[in-house]
Amino acid sequence: MHPDGDELVVLHIRAGEIADSGSWIYAWRRVAGDRRVIYVGATGLPPAVRAWLHLHDADPDVGRVAARYPAAADEPLDVVGVRVPDGSARQELKAVAVARLAEAGLLSADYVGDAPVEPPEIDPPGSSAIGELVSEIGRLVSP
Repeated sequence: MHPDGDELVVLHIRAGEIADSGSWIYAWRRVAGDRRVIYVGATGLPPAVRAWLHLHDADPDVGRVAARYPAAADEPLDVVGVRVPDGSARQELKAVAVARLAEAGLLSADYVGDAPVEPPEIDPPGSSAIGELVSEIGRLVSP
């Protein structure tokens, strides 16, 4: 903490990339209305960076949330992320997250992400983090 109360942040750039940002699975959820999830993603970027790109990049493959869910420009949304082990199969874990959120009834009718698929019979490494994400979303959705 800086003496003036400001936080000091150091980003490590190595080989032209942000180092130590981790692997993340994240869910965008509505704050009002049904409060359920509208999008699930996976990234090797810090979640704040990826969320900004989702909202501001003109390429619809990068700015997916803005392209697929135009209400994101005005509607209050929260992004809930969980770090998964480095080297984990992020896309596989994302599919597990979508499936578990769907099973729990936590995907919004306005969901714009990848369709739920049958999760693998054996949970991939990092699945415990997905359980935490689903639990947290469930807690936030329940009154």
